[in-house]
Amino acid sequence: MLAELLEERTLPSGERLAVSCLAAPTLQARDDLCRAHSRIFWDELTGEALWPKPMFDAIGKLPDGVLAGNTNTLGSFDECLSVDVTLNAAKYPDVPARGLHFVGRYVPVTVKPNRSALEDPSEDDGGIVAVAILPSVGKATGVIGMCVPSSCSGDDVARGLQLLLGRKVSVSALQSTTSEDSVEFTSPDRAVITIMALFGGLMVAGTCLDLHYRGCTRRLMAMLQLKPCACVPGADPPAGQQGDASDATQPPRLSALGRPQQALLAFSVYSNTRKLLDTTPREGTLACLHSIRFFSMTWVVLGHAAFAAFSTDYSPMAAFKWGRNPLFEVVLNSLLSVDTFFLLSGLVLAYSFCNAHQKTGKLNLPMLYIHRYLRLTVPYAFITAITATLFLHLGSGPLWSFAKFPQSRCQENWWKNLLFVQNIVDHKRGCLGPTWYLAVDTQLFAFSPLVLLPLVWRPVLGVLWLCAVTVGFMVLRVAIWAGGDLPPLQFHFRSERSDLWARNYKYPWMRCTVWLVGIGLGFLLHKLRGRRVTLRPWQYLPGWIAAFAVGISVVYGMYGYQMPWDPTPSKAVAVAYGGLHRLAWGLAVSWVIFACVTGYGGVINTFLSHPGFVPLSRLTYAGYLIHVALGPPTNEDEAASVASDSRFSNDRCSRRMSSVLHTMPPPVPRSFESMADMDLDRTRAAPCGLPSCTLGLRSLWHWMRAG
Repeated sequence: MLAELLEERTLPSGERLAVSCLAAPTLQARDDLCRAHSRIFWDELTGEALWPKPMFDAIGKLPDGVLAGNTNTLGSFDECLSVDVTLNAAKYPDVPARGLHFVGRYVPVTVKPNRSALEDPSEDDGGIVAVAILPSVGKATGVIGMCVPSSCSGDDVARGLQLLLGRKVSVSALQSTTSEDSVEFTSPDRAVITIMALFGGLMVAGTCLDLHYRGCTRRLMAMLQLKPCACVPGADPPAGQQGDASDATQPPRLSALGRPQQALLAFSVYSNTRKLLDTTPREGTLACLHSIRFFSMTWVVLGHAAFAAFSTDYSPMAAFKWGRNPLFEVVLNSLLSVDTFFLLSGLVLAYSFCNAHQKTGKLNLPMLYIHRYLRLTVPYAFITAITATLFLHLGSGPLWSFAKFPQSRCQENWWKNLLFVQNIVDHKRGCLGPTWYLAVDTQLFAFSPLVLLPLVWRPVLGVLWLCAVTVGFMVLRVAIWAGGDLPPLQFHFRSERSDLWARNYKYPWMRCTVWLVGIGLGFLLHKLRGRRVTLRPWQYLPGWIAAFAVGISVVYGMYGYQMPWDPTPSKAVAVAYGGLHRLAWGLAVSWVIFACVTGYGGVINTFLSHPGFVPLSRLTYAGYLIHVALGPPTNEDEAASVASDSRFSNDRCSRRMSSVLHTMPPPVPRSFESMADMDLDRTRAAPCGLPSCTLGLRSLWHWMRAG
């Protein structure tokens, strides 16, 4: 079979060599022009013309490290697109005038052995041995880069390879690319661009107006020799306060402005950036939550970067080496950080809810739901719209055609995201998959009054009811693990029963136990607010020891079961770990928060409560959405490496995970308007102007309510 694919050719120097017909699969194309261009390429390949050489060189060939698992033959994407040919009409009179010029077309194809070929290998393989030349071992992203004349289509390439390789392999072509491809914007694309331009204009106008009024304020204060007050915008300065007139950092008094000006100032980049970077402590602030939130988010993105490396790179031996490293177990168990977010979500919700009810004694449930929905949905809808429209135009490369899959899913299922039901309704085809967290958290928030109202109306009965609900869902989770034969957690290097585990990962009734623990902790901290908690060393030291012991046990509990050659966990281990490890993790983190808030955190609390974490914490929601939409890697050097080859290595994985700080993962919901405990605002700050846009909408919302 292999010998039949080789053709002996003579170079101008007289030397002879064999060239594989796989380099020109379109010689038998149905299109006349494609067939003519392919014949010219094939004839000139060993001639004096230079242009066939880079086209041939750009084709994917047998890669290095095949025995280590590298099956990528992407070729050279940029070299193929740089091919530009103008034929001599006198030399090729049979070529029509429209065909005298063509460029290179990069066509990524996949070649997978059919099941029959794997089950019944024979000496006369009918093409299966050719997979050694175009290596693909049936992996979903085993892509071979082909470079053909632009007059040929991807279907021409797939059909030609199918004829050459035989019936025991299946060949399919992905979306092809040429240097002459033009960007065509659809009506939804134009709509999104218009909205972005509108908000960009509001940000520019609001910033200019803000700076203008600040300049006027500075000149006025200099004339009156007054010192601007450090007060809330719109409030009157303290009587008799005078001093240095050079401090013009305070915003203009909104009460002196008209409603249009006030609305426009809400989009000021200058003022919103100052709010973002403000680290002034507030009364009753749970300062340690900012750092816990930031580190947990970093943990999630770190895990996503590693999982992306495992799924798209092909040097399994290097990946297994990473997986055997005990320190890497922390990355493999990064899913635990999502439970930290559920814990913080319940904590913040209960703490702010109880504080607000204590102050006012009133509760406006419709406004509570509307406020939360608007705060979450505006930036969320913005990212969803970009993913469904403009995302495909943001990059290029041999694997960029895979970007069509998330785009098509968002075009079909965007409404599920805006209703926050994507974790339940057809979750396998969801738009922006990791946003299932938002759906679960919103669903838990919708039912939160069932546990919050009893806590503020009848505290004792409310606590008993909360405990009963928590135990009930814990028993349900253990029962599902016992009856469903589920693995204890998602093993990234072994796939048995992983589909069963995935089915139960995104349901609210499977994730609510830690959230309910957060509700209880938030209620406890509310009751202890303003009080001094006295604990002796023999009381708080065992708490710290137990928290660290439980946390380490949860993280490293499955260390001996991760690799394919490791033993399979027993039924008892699977049920105990799978059913209880999230609750155990939530209890361990709860102690850390409780000890830090009540003054028994020591140096740990000093570090976690550092004000430098406050701006980082505010970055998280928009950063989370951006990291979900774009995903790691995001740096240019990674994109350049993918354009030529893709293999898992220590260097590549290190660079992917070093890009963690460029993006941030899942957020902690700020769930009540009067939350004075901490300034965890979802809509504060992300690259590309999103912070001022979303902060402006939020400020505009408060101004409209106040008006």
